Amino acid sequence: MPPALASSYVLVILKCICLVLTIASPTASSVNSISSDSSENAQVEVVEETENFLSNPHYLNNDEIGQLFKQIGGDYPHLAQAYSIGRSSQGRPLHALALNAPPTPDNEKTGDLLRPMVKLVANIQGDETLGRQIVLYMAEYLATSYDIDTDVQKLLNTTEIHFLPSCNPDGFAAAQEGHCESLPNYVGRGNAAGVDLNRDFPDRLQQPHVHQLRAQTRQPETAALAEWIVSKPFVLSANFHGGAVVASYPYDNSIAHNECCEESLTPDDRVFKQLAHTYSDNHPIMRRGNNCNDTFNGGITNGANWYELSGGMQDFNYAFTNCFELTIELSCCKFPLASTLPTEWQRNKRPLLELLRQAHIGIKGLVEDRNGYPIADASIIVSGLEDKPITTSKRGEYWRLLTPGIYSVYAAAFGYQSSTPQEIRVTNNNAEALRIDFKLLPLETKYDGNYHKVKVERAEPAEERKEKFDGFLTPTEFEHHNFTAMESFLRKITASYPSITRLYSIGKSVEGRDLWVLEIFATAGRPVPGVPEFKYVANMHGNEVVGKEMLLLLTKYLVERFGNDERVTRMVNNTRMHFLYSMNPDGYEMSHEGDRTGSAGRANAHGIDLNRNFPDQYGTDKFNNITEPEVEAVMNWTLSLPFVLSANLHGGSLVANYPYDDNENDFNDPYSRLRDGNINGRKLNPTEDHALFRHLALVYSRAHPTMHLGQPCELFRSEVFEEGITNGAQWYSVTGGMQDWNYVRAGCLELTIEMGCDKFPMANELRKYWHEHREPLLQFIEQANHGIHGFVRSSIGTPIAGAVIRLDGANHSIYSTPYGDYWKLALPGQHNVTVVADDFAPLRVEVEVPDAEPFGMRLDVTLMRDDPQHWASANDFRIIENVVNTRYHTNPELRERLAELENQNGQIATFGYADNEFSRYFNYLKLTSDIGEPEEHKFKLLVISSLFDTAAPLGREIMLNLIRHLVEGYKLKDTAVTDLLKHSIIYFLPQTQKFDEVFQIYNANNSVCDPVLADELAERILNPELEPARDMLLQFLHSERFDMMLTFSAGNSELIYPKGEPILEKFAHGIQRTEFNYSPLQCSSTSSRQMHQEVTERLSNLFYKLYNVPMFTLGLSCCRLPTHHEIASVWRTNIEKIKNFLALTQTGVNGLVQNDKGQPLREAFVRLLEHPMVYNVTKNAARFQLMLPKGLYGLEVSAPNYESRVVKIEVQQGQQIDVGTIRLHAFTLIRGEVTEIQSKKNNDLTSATTTVTKTSVTGIVLDNDNHPIRNAKVSVFKPAGLTHVRNFTNSLGEYRLSAVPLGILTLKVEAPRHFEATQVVHLVDPTLPTKNVIFHLKINEHVFGLPRFLFIIMASILIIVGVVICVLCAQFWFYKRHRGNKPYYNFSLLPQKGKEQFELDDDAGDDGETELFRSPIKRGMTIQPYFDEENLEHILHTDDDTDDNGMDDDMQPELDVADESGDEIVMLHNHGNRRRH
Repeated sequence: MPPALASSYVLVILKCICLVLTIASPTASSVNSISSDSSENAQVEVVEETENFLSNPHYLNNDEIGQLFKQIGGDYPHLAQAYSIGRSSQGRPLHALALNAPPTPDNEKTGDLLRPMVKLVANIQGDETLGRQIVLYMAEYLATSYDIDTDVQKLLNTTEIHFLPSCNPDGFAAAQEGHCESLPNYVGRGNAAGVDLNRDFPDRLQQPHVHQLRAQTRQPETAALAEWIVSKPFVLSANFHGGAVVASYPYDNSIAHNECCEESLTPDDRVFKQLAHTYSDNHPIMRRGNNCNDTFNGGITNGANWYELSGGMQDFNYAFTNCFELTIELSCCKFPLASTLPTEWQRNKRPLLELLRQAHIGIKGLVEDRNGYPIADASIIVSGLEDKPITTSKRGEYWRLLTPGIYSVYAAAFGYQSSTPQEIRVTNNNAEALRIDFKLLPLETKYDGNYHKVKVERAEPAEERKEKFDGFLTPTEFEHHNFTAMESFLRKITASYPSITRLYSIGKSVEGRDLWVLEIFATAGRPVPGVPEFKYVANMHGNEVVGKEMLLLLTKYLVERFGNDERVTRMVNNTRMHFLYSMNPDGYEMSHEGDRTGSAGRANAHGIDLNRNFPDQYGTDKFNNITEPEVEAVMNWTLSLPFVLSANLHGGSLVANYPYDDNENDFNDPYSRLRDGNINGRKLNPTEDHALFRHLALVYSRAHPTMHLGQPCELFRSEVFEEGITNGAQWYSVTGGMQDWNYVRAGCLELTIEMGCDKFPMANELRKYWHEHREPLLQFIEQANHGIHGFVRSSIGTPIAGAVIRLDGANHSIYSTPYGDYWKLALPGQHNVTVVADDFAPLRVEVEVPDAEPFGMRLDVTLMRDDPQHWASANDFRIIENVVNTRYHTNPELRERLAELENQNGQIATFGYADNEFSRYFNYLKLTSDIGEPEEHKFKLLVISSLFDTAAPLGREIMLNLIRHLVEGYKLKDTAVTDLLKHSIIYFLPQTQKFDEVFQIYNANNSVCDPVLADELAERILNPELEPARDMLLQFLHSERFDMMLTFSAGNSELIYPKGEPILEKFAHGIQRTEFNYSPLQCSSTSSRQMHQEVTERLSNLFYKLYNVPMFTLGLSCCRLPTHHEIASVWRTNIEKIKNFLALTQTGVNGLVQNDKGQPLREAFVRLLEHPMVYNVTKNAARFQLMLPKGLYGLEVSAPNYESRVVKIEVQQGQQIDVGTIRLHAFTLIRGEVTEIQSKKNNDLTSATTTVTKTSVTGIVLDNDNHPIRNAKVSVFKPAGLTHVRNFTNSLGEYRLSAVPLGILTLKVEAPRHFEATQVVHLVDPTLPTKNVIFHLKINEHVFGLPRFLFIIMASILIIVGVVICVLCAQFWFYKRHRGNKPYYNFSLLPQKGKEQFELDDDAGDDGETELFRSPIKRGMTIQPYFDEENLEHILHTDDDTDDNGMDDDMQPELDVADESGDEIVMLHNHGNRRRH
């Protein structure tokens, strides 16, 4: 047969074979039937035929991969070997395939010696799937092409290639095809436990002991991969990812841990760049370097320069083995459609083949001893690359990848002399490594040493001796201890057991007594990371002393039995115990033995009950408004140590009490605080850890011989506690209690243990109490080691302090210590542990606490640094601009960005700037799909940067990020975004008016947290004065009728919304519910922040009342103007809440309203039963669409002149329920005209017609501070005669005037203590009521027609004058009254008795007469002057002696007519008493 004919015949046969093989899969026989000497055209046909795996592109699941590898191994047994490197978390095998051609005749002697191993790995992040199929395609291609392609033959004859298509089969099973970004909560990215495997490897920057600790919790996939990588001498590797198009090379992290943009280079940086360029330069798209919103020079990048990543597989390969690995990102879409696989294979086939050939660059060889035996683990050291020596395999082989150049190389091994350095020239010609062998001579060294271990055991005392002294090893007295005796006891214990005890004071009582605490721990005074802290507090009430004595006995018990009792020794070694024996030592000193139920000594020295003095979550009262020194000391102590568990020991009952101790309204209900002996009917108030608290209480109760029986005390017969435990609030309310404060504020779980019915029992009863409470006290301490514990560290092993640890989605948190350790008590079973820390990506792990000893498990958590680019890839469509180099954009820059978005995305975006009157004041961007089409069926959402000019810059940046997020999501056809824009119109309004002023403040001092400006937009909205921007905004709200509105503020992380509406409250809870609940911002309260919050609340209510627009205001950060770089953190913290707001449109109900004839009822409205909200249908199609939270609703559909219909709807989360068309039936009305009979007085003012067209006016009346004014009268002032049209405002300041005639009217408002105000309105349309006529009344400061200040001055003057006059009058009256009561003295001239008397009397005058002091006038006496002798009989001469002697009334004194001297005498008259002088 002629050669040409033979060639044609072969070609025909091959075409037939190809046709058959397009139906059936290829077999080895079909491949082997192809002649090796076929023509060139025939060989082209063969190459196409061997890629028939592309004929039906689809993703293979894990079982199918196993079957494929098994088939390849069966079809090519001389070439392929299928195996598994381990299993995933869910038990799926990690399938691998090795391709290695048998030795050729040229190398039969050496076999596969010095044949480098290369591996291709993919799908380590389960939702990045393209590499998975590329690896499978390459395995199939090489296996099927080996016999027919010389290049493939050469490759497999010299290279052993291992294929691992899926490192994370569990994640792949959870991912979804067609999703270009990770699913919510990273579903599919991590493994079944939610761990990102590419952050789970040992890191080069970690300490060795950290590797050991992390090995205990490393994921099974990671452990299998690490073992596989270390066990085989891989030389080169490629790890395929998705989400970008770039070749990345080590290192992925740096010592500085910058977020990005700083290279971290390996010693082999030139080799890695050559490897990366080998792939990139042969890839038609990657080499451009401009894909997926990223720009990479030449399509390659250093990992750390792109974004920081710790614990990655790429760095692990290079740092811990000889393998050089690249991370190759293959496509922008992580999980592209299967239809794109053939195209992607053609793009990546050649780059991958070229990369495999790079395993043969540099040098290779053997290291042997002088006898020719291989030396394993010898180091090959290259000058200039000493930091990265290459070690030999078990067969003494090594491969050292090098770029062309001259190097000095030597070998070194332990126990051998290092070789002489050799200078070599590497050319890499013909893709063949230069072979350099080394022979090493041994060192003569002798190593010797003696090692021994000493085992020390202590003798265990006999059981009978243990119990001889009530469990103590020495005699023990059961007695009460006052403060002095207690202090002496503790000092003796500390002196006797200094290694395991430490005595310290946490503060002083009111009277100066120390609050002593004894620490009992194996290394007392030196905390050990990973050991829980426990505390007992006793004697909080000074007269409840059993707890104090039990702790003293427990202390002696523990220290004596340490080292002699296995249980006690374990407790002291594993738990750091702190005992506060007397929290109220002053009260104890006032109490007395034998007090059963009294209160003497209960309070402290200030008379305050310390268990009512702690801050309470529900309020403050007179008992806790001032913190007592004992309480302050305990709070500071509790917050200074990470206590895990605690008990507060009381007396007066026998029960274990757990939180909460009070209910929300108990501060206003004194009855709830009474212990009246009746526990029925009280309201239970459980915590989030209710089941755990019950378990802890039952542990104590059941260990007590009688507590679990629930028997009541003698004085409280009705207090029967089931199983001996109770919820505090259900027993009786304790506001300001310590156990609630421990749980809410300190994160410590605390019980209140009532240890007995008697508060201060006799000393001879203490022995009984000890036997009853010893075991419960010990068992309760042991609970501190149950649950979940471990360390929180960064990927480089640095402890993370303050990390938040939550369990099962609860909000109650505990925090990691400065050492990174944490303890979270948990019941046995499965739990979801969430760990959140600043600057780290949150992590959620599912664990199972065992239901057997030790009832706990260790969970060491490694958090990867929250690199922005990784976060952007998972949450923000890889928009790097939103998280890297963030800054504030000026107004021109902002407008430029918005205009650019419109130009690039005209099908969904419209930018409004100065194209109408509104846009002159407010620029806006409108986003919706299919712009220009009818929008009646879409929701309308409004997003405003902020209603406060000082917070607007931050709000603008968050808004701009949100716009970019939506636009990019629409481009990538993200389902959530496309659905949102399909069913919604979103208006974005960035505040621009006062940006320059605010930004000027920031530029002057960027540390200004809260800039202050006068007259912010929110204040202008509430201001009654006309202002163009304000009026345009309000008109915009009125005309557009938005369904929902979102604004941003600062100063807190709260969500402000109109209160009192259950639907809005459910919306708010949905907005705030995020996957990882970050702790609320602890922002300090300032007057401006408080003012902003109050104004926001008022605006929320105002917009909802006037425009029916629910406004949600999201607090973004504490500062209104954070620094540039903090914008990224604000965005990342709040994006989930913003997305939750937008997702509200996904849930609700919609439908049409028509009449019997199928015509739309455009005046219909929908009302929710049992809700005040009313919704109007659209004006064209009479369509209604409501955003509603999940639940059951009754919709009442009504229309004028039609019968109403009620429709029952059950709304499911994430679904818009379409109820279809609701038809209303018309009913007959008696129609006619309403006429008004005009009075004679009104005839002159109205038209002559009898039919008057009227409308209504509604509005609101506010004061200057925009507070509503109630009971203000609103009336028609002009024209005259319409004053009967009036009404009064309600409590919200709202009014409504009905039957108001059309025309120009003047409305007048009058209110007490306010100036009246008028306003002119023009009513022209009777069908359109006039709404929102707002009045602002000024407060009337005048009093009686005078200005208040002048009135105060005049009133003050009048008051002063009045007071002066009153004082003078009072003094005058008092003087007169007092003058009348004064004694009146009568003086007389006495006759001269004689010369002797005259001479002796010094007081005698010249006339020989003496003036004498006479007796005072008595009450009842009157002074009568002497007129004539006829009145002398009525004149009496009286003196004090007479009065004192008490003369009888019947005695008649003689009349003294004249004295011996003959002088006249003036006499006093005393009625009824007369005496002769």
